[in-house]
Amino acid sequence: MTTDMAPKTKLHAILGAFNGPQTAGSSPTYWIGFFAAVALIFLYPLFAEDYAVSNNGFLLVWIFLGLSVCILWGYTGIFSFGQTAFFGLAGYAYGIMSINMAPEYSMLAAVTAILIMMLLSALIGYIIFYGGVSSLYIAIFTLMLTLLAETLLNRTSGPQFIIGRASLGGSNGMVGIPPLQLGAGEGSVTFVDKTFFWLIASLLLGVFLGLRVLLNSSWGYLMVATREDPQRTQLFGYDVRLIQLVTYVIAAGLAGLGGVLFASWNNFIAPSSMGMTAATLPIIWVAAGGRSNILSVIIATFALQWINQQLAYSSGQYSLLLFAVLLLTTVMIFPEGVVTTLVNWIIHCRRAASASAERKLLLGGE
Repeated sequence: MTTDMAPKTKLHAILGAFNGPQTAGSSPTYWIGFFAAVALIFLYPLFAEDYAVSNNGFLLVWIFLGLSVCILWGYTGIFSFGQTAFFGLAGYAYGIMSINMAPEYSMLAAVTAILIMMLLSALIGYIIFYGGVSSLYIAIFTLMLTLLAETLLNRTSGPQFIIGRASLGGSNGMVGIPPLQLGAGEGSVTFVDKTFFWLIASLLLGVFLGLRVLLNSSWGYLMVATREDPQRTQLFGYDVRLIQLVTYVIAAGLAGLGGVLFASWNNFIAPSSMGMTAATLPIIWVAAGGRSNILSVIIATFALQWINQQLAYSSGQYSLLLFAVLLLTTVMIFPEGVVTTLVNWIIHCRRAASASAERKLLLGGE
């Protein structure tokens, strides 16, 4: 009996690591539906045109940036405008290295670019959190850094701003960035169109499951405690500054991953990826989805970027107006997020209908 129970206990422990109060969904029905949706996503490229698959892969790229803001703002209470700086700078770092390297080293360039962003965020985060910058000024400080990076890169036009074979390009951006490639020679895989979509989907699945484990671990509880009451958390003996710093570095890694994938897909990166508009959009995605719900943020980011893209094709001047109205509506009417509120309402209606059916059954039995 002990031998039979051991595998079940081990399996329960493994699944339990993904479930907890910090993330929505933990029932067997949820996980069955989740993996069914994952299977459909991975099968989608087999039945769709290359252009549609590539475009949807591009929309998935932005989710990493949305999740970066989510774990900072939603779970740790750090309101940062600076995630697009790590996004854009990672794209530039990848572009510089990949242009100057052989194609088979593009994966190394990608990993290095992400690590550079994490090291940069560790330096900036140390100044912010150990320097005693208050929560209000963190938003101003990070926005200043983002706009500074955009301004400096806008002024890099000319032949003197060339690193190896990579020209920074100024406001026109860096062009000719090669796509990600795994291996060399005939057996290599270049990630474009369908293969790029599968790469993004795989990375997104890994990040989502990894974040569920992180957020439901003891570290995740400390993140939420820091958001709710940093002084009380400090009184319990925890170093709030370290919690904020480590979370900031993780978030920068996610943003950097998104920037590398964007540059790889687009074969291009420009300073506009770090502008005021670019810095504002992730805040809107997270607010609309629900700050403390990573699945809602994934849905909202993909949906809003798809809407933004459609509006850009037809009536681009109304895109920012729509997003401004959406942000105001979310703050005033749906403080928990539009997606989260909608999901909670559906769950409430299902439970009410189930309870009503049970009452009718009991009354019928009597």
